[in-house]
Amino acid sequence: MLHNKCPVFAYLLDGKGGGREIGWKEIGEWQPGKGLLWLVSHPGGGETQRWLRRDSGLPQEAWETLLAANNRPRCVTFRQGILVTMLVVSPTQQPMDDETITVSIWIDAHRLIAIRSAVTHCFSEIRHEIHTHEGPTRTDDILAQVVEKIIARMEPFVLKLGRDVDDLEDTILLNPSAKMQPELVALRHRLIILRRQLVPQHEVLSALQQRNPWINETNRQFIQETQRLLHQQLGDLDSTRERAILMQDEITANQNRQLNETMKIVAVFTAYLMPANAITGLLGTNIEGIPFQTGTNHSFGFILEVCFLFLVMLVSFFIFKKKKWFD
Repeated sequence: MLHNKCPVFAYLLDGKGGGREIGWKEIGEWQPGKGLLWLVSHPGGGETQRWLRRDSGLPQEAWETLLAANNRPRCVTFRQGILVTMLVVSPTQQPMDDETITVSIWIDAHRLIAIRSAVTHCFSEIRHEIHTHEGPTRTDDILAQVVEKIIARMEPFVLKLGRDVDDLEDTILLNPSAKMQPELVALRHRLIILRRQLVPQHEVLSALQQRNPWINETNRQFIQETQRLLHQQLGDLDSTRERAILMQDEITANQNRQLNETMKIVAVFTAYLMPANAITGLLGTNIEGIPFQTGTNHSFGFILEVCFLFLVMLVSFFIFKKKKWFD
């Protein structure tokens, strides 16, 4: 086994379900007649970079993509083979994380080269099968299994998001006044991130089902089943997202009801104090002397003030009536 910053390994497969691990010396001397080559490495390895650039014989666009740090999901067909890039959610990673593990795979009739940005367990079961002589017999067998494991690894996160929505719904129903807004915002963010990761993978699986000389009919059907699983996951995410939106509306409605109750209390106190405010406001007007007191120059000041206030109220009434604010 090869070791570096990230575990690197390579197998020479016998085409009968078995194989043996090899090192860089045998990789450099590999020829198609010696067996099927399966290499799993990472883009930061010096030996990997040198071999891909000088001795692999891959198109420049292909090995540049394999060595790139961040790739978006895609499937590109070359004259010599197919280049596939997919995203993997790590078991130690939360689905709300924007950074995911990138796995880029080159496949042709005689070899499969997988370059991943971090450790992933998508290859562990296949290695065990090789050691027990029950492993893949073709390179597209490896590809089909890896793709299926990548998509299946998303399933627990999709189910967990659904359970989180169920828990929030129960909390809101049992306690409508609970402050669930931050949790709901975080949940919707996780839904957006996970869906953003899954949708491009659906297009990759569609491209892999196109007829080509490197993937046989059996593995095309296997990839089709994997795409159905992915389609189901996307449907579950859409359903969970719609439920989250409905919960957001319910929380908003509860907040509006609480606000209306508060405003009702304020309105009651305002109406209760309004007569006292009107009387004190009128009597507290800055008019010399006491209203109707004889012997002053302002004996009619209070009457004029009251008449003016009634005039303003009447004009306001007609304006409101014209604008249909009373309807």
